[in-house]
Amino acid sequence: MLKVLNPEKYRAGLYERLSNEKIEVIDGVEEAESGSISTQKLILENFCKDNKIAVVDHYTDDGVSGATFDRPDFKRLIKDIENGKINLVIVKDLSRFGRALNVSNYLDEYFPEKGVRFISINDEIDTGDIVGFENAQDMIQFKTFFNEYFLRNSSKQVKKGKQGRAREGKVMATYPTYGYKKDPKDKNHYIVDEEVAPIVKRIFALAKEGKRPTDIGKILTDEKIPVPSEVVGNNHTRKGAVKRGWNRNTVVKILQNVTYLGSVSNGNTKKASYKSKKVLIVPKKDRTIIPNMHEPLVDKATFDLVQQQIESRKSTRVKKYDYLLKGLVCCKECGKKLSVLPQKHPNKTTFYLRCNTYYANTQLGLCTPHSNNLEKVTDAVITQIKKRCIEFLKEEKYQKIANENQERIINNNKFSTRNQILLLEKQIRQTNDIIDNIYKEKCLGTIKEEDFSRMYAKYTEERKALNERIEQMKQLDQDQDKKVDIMKIVKEFVSFKEVTREMLVSLVDRIEISQDKEITIYYKFSILNVAELQDQEQEESTLEIVG
Repeated sequence: MLKVLNPEKYRAGLYERLSNEKIEVIDGVEEAESGSISTQKLILENFCKDNKIAVVDHYTDDGVSGATFDRPDFKRLIKDIENGKINLVIVKDLSRFGRALNVSNYLDEYFPEKGVRFISINDEIDTGDIVGFENAQDMIQFKTFFNEYFLRNSSKQVKKGKQGRAREGKVMATYPTYGYKKDPKDKNHYIVDEEVAPIVKRIFALAKEGKRPTDIGKILTDEKIPVPSEVVGNNHTRKGAVKRGWNRNTVVKILQNVTYLGSVSNGNTKKASYKSKKVLIVPKKDRTIIPNMHEPLVDKATFDLVQQQIESRKSTRVKKYDYLLKGLVCCKECGKKLSVLPQKHPNKTTFYLRCNTYYANTQLGLCTPHSNNLEKVTDAVITQIKKRCIEFLKEEKYQKIANENQERIINNNKFSTRNQILLLEKQIRQTNDIIDNIYKEKCLGTIKEEDFSRMYAKYTEERKALNERIEQMKQLDQDQDKKVDIMKIVKEFVSFKEVTREMLVSLVDRIEISQDKEITIYYKFSILNVAELQDQEQEESTLEIVG
């Protein structure tokens, strides 16, 4: 049994985690009650009581998968370590801490560097016991490997279960589709929401009459009809007071949803992997759609006619406009990029910048048009940059600061690159250990031949990728020896008659334009953003650029 000597030295953070997803399920049985949050807390508190250890706080991630370290309370734990509040982390067992292979990175590197002791009670792992921890390291590698394997295998079981329910036409959505409610007798079945269904029917009727989705959205917004997220309850991601209304995309989604035909559509989205939070949209042809599963709100003829109308209004953009400021100009008020819109006249075409937030949600008034003549904006930006560069070249003190900053940036980048190379080399050693372990298990007969082949192929591929990454980082390390000549870039910008796209992006990070037509330029080199230079042009940064 673990015993902590000199307990008065330690300030403990007790970490508990439990996943409420089916990702941590074995043969259809969820994690046992022994793994519950309350049980974990009791075990940890009793351990601290027995060892007379002071507890600073509990850090609890309830309902978060161990496949990732992107967890709210785990981040809070790390923050408190950084701030020196705790120097001891205690968990019930290693799987509560995490189920990813990089668990050992925290035990071998991060915690020792921060002077933090780590204890896993059930596994009898204690980084404070140097001899014991060294003896346990092979076991830790083996445990983290099988935790990872368990996670991957459980994910496959979950997918198979979902695919089976999808083929049966079961509703698997967390929130019901607008216009329906979940059947109190069967949560996997829809019944009609009598209060909302008439709105859905009206949307289809308006579309059938020829109304555009944008017009339908304006009608519903003007009538103060609540948007779908407020009705079905999936507005938990919204923060603060947000002005909500119907927009074109919301209406189109309703008009294209086969649920209103009485069908159940499953497999509409998927995660990039069992470790990733990124959700991908699955093409319609690859979804599982089962018809006649509940009462329809629209007939097939109306639905098909509406689809034809939507398709007929789609236009393919045949020409993309390239311009000097492309991708650099954004709206100061909402932060979104400004796009370009051509306006044709009898003798010429004039291009205007516009705010995409305003254009997409005009009736909501979320932003302003920011309509600016592109040619005048471009001239104003180039004039302002040239003035900044000329002023910079005149001042010798700025050149000295630039050289000092340049040296510091290069040194910092090189230090970071070489640290990453060392970390990658360590990951290769860990991968080699895993390969050695699974080979031993194969020889002992505890791993089947097909499992060994699959895992061996996976980890040799990972090792190959790590080696390739190291080569890339080494090349980057060599490239960083070549200094970026700020003076050369600035001089070229001033001396060249015609400014090229390459020259512009080498100097400018982004350009903000406010609704009052004020232009603010943010440079890639901090020395060009100094207050002394900005103050000299403050009055000239607001320009007449409309017309």
